[in-house]
Parts: sequence; C-alpha cells; structure tokens
Amino acid sequence: MSGCSTEIDLVDLIYRAVSEIPEGMVSTYGDIARALGDIKAARAVGDVLSRSDRPAEVPSHRVVYSTGEISHTDGTEPQLRKEMLESEGVPILNGKVQLEAVRFSDFNIDAVLVRLRKEQSSIADRVILEDEPEEPHLIAGLDVSYQGDDAFAALCVMDRHTGDIVEERTSHCSVRFPYVPTYLTYRELPALRPLVKSVPGMAYLMDGHGVLHPRRAGIACHIGVALDVPMVGAAKSILTGTVDDMDAERSPIRLDGHIAGCMLRQGRRATFVSPGHRISLRRAVRLCSEMLQRGIPAPLRRAHQLANQARKEAFA
Repeated sequence: MSGCSTEIDLVDLIYRAVSEIPEGMVSTYGDIARALGDIKAARAVGDVLSRSDRPAEVPSHRVVYSTGEISHTDGTEPQLRKEMLESEGVPILNGKVQLEAVRFSDFNIDAVLVRLRKEQSSIADRVILEDEPEEPHLIAGLDVSYQGDDAFAALCVMDRHTGDIVEERTSHCSVRFPYVPTYLTYRELPALRPLVKSVPGMAYLMDGHGVLHPRRAGIACHIGVALDVPMVGAAKSILTGTVDDMDAERSPIRLDGHIAGCMLRQGRRATFVSPGHRISLRRAVRLCSEMLQRGIPAPLRRAHQLANQARKEAFA
C-alpha cells in the first residue's frame, strides 16, 4: 500500500467551533455547519461529535438540535447533558433549551466550505466533455472504503475487450474530512491520488458523480481535472437531476433542462452515469454499458471488493 496525507482537517475545525461556545450558551448543529460555510454539513457535525475519540475538553453537551431538544449523539444520556447545561445556567423548559436566550453563533473559524465551493466552480469551468482521439482499451475502476478516519482506496484495471484484470492496487491514508453531500472529492482524493496516473488508452470509472452535481463538479470531474485523466462518474444513487424513466433499462438524466447523464439498470440495481473529464456522455455511457455486471460496471464492482478487503485485513 502507498500512503498519503490528509489535506483539509474538517474534524479539527468542528472541534474548534464547539470549543468556542461559551459556558452558559448553546449552538445547534446547523449553526456550526453555517459557520463552516454550508448547512449541508450539519449531519457531519453530529457524526464528528459522536466519535469515541473526541477530545474530552470539547464541550459537545453545548450543541443541541434546532428545536432546542437536547442531543445525545456523543453517547451521553440526555438527562446528564440536561444537568450539565442547567449547572451552567442554560434555561431549559419542558426538556428544551430556550434558544432565543442563549444561542451562540459568533464563531471565529474558517468558512472552509465557501472556499471549496468556489474551487468546485473553477473546476467546472475547466472540465472537457470531448473524447480523446484514441478509444480506451483499458478501463480502471476506483472505490474507497472507510473505517473511522482510515480510508482504503482500490484500483482495478480491466481490459475493455476481454474483461481480464490487468492490474490491482490499493492505498491507505487517514482522512479528517467527514462525508458532506456535494463535497465528496475532499474526503476521497487523498486516498485516491496515489492510484491515479495518466496511461495512454485508459479511462477511469469513479464511484461518484461527474457533471451530475449541483455545481457540475462531482468527484469524477474534480479528479479528472486535477490529475488530467479521462474520468467517468458512475454512481449507485442520484445526487441531482431528473431521470426520465426510473423503471427503464436505460434512461436520460436531465439537469437544468439538458441531458447530462444516463441511468443504466439491470434488475433492481442501477448506475447513474455522467462524464467527468476528457470524455463525452456518449462514450461514458458506452463504456459503462459494455462492462455492466448486475447493474454495476465490472471494474467498479471489483474495486469495491478490493477496498473492503483491504479495510478488513487492516482491522482483522
């Protein structure tokens, strides 16, 4: 396995935000998410505060639900959290914190997600949706499996015409960026970077989206542009856009009134295909369709198995 380093420590930013909440005051998960730059991060805030290795000095009991109800995401019983808050002078009525009196939102942290959205918009401007002159004869699948902060990425390269496995590799690193919808690249790129290189005649399939993304900069676009390789998004679920016919074996996916992707179905499983970089939608769909195996392109299916295997072996 090859190693890599985490680039953005969102976990630490969340801890820093919670540590800024003064005694006698509270914040909501949404308040912290907004301070980070996007309300979509609210669930990630809760996930981070539920960690068993959370620093003891982080006052997570001061984070409550938007309704004022007392949370128990960190494993502490609500009654104990209630007693801790009351001992600090926080007003609680009928089991709910009276937010209007003690709500804190004046955080002094980096609104990092605002910066990342700007970066995604820049990536979208650099995406090329035109085919390379040479038809790819090698198809590489990429996937990532997680155990806490540990990310296990896997690459499986297959011959497009024979289906034979040409190469398999894995990579492991620590990731301090929890899952936040539409920011998947920043969670997975550190683990994937060591596995991706430019190879003539090879196209990559990523378990994630390409242009089927609110900012048209899904992980397949981002990695494709950042590492300058042909990349296709082939996700197991849809993030944005509208499928014309969810029951069909093949159906266009429209985004902002234009066809931006295609759903490929086999039985109950479907793959949502969109171009990432240096490839057209037509070619992206053809490559995925040719290698579809029980609803998932074979290189992606094998990469998924490899990533899970690497994770299980590391924690056996």
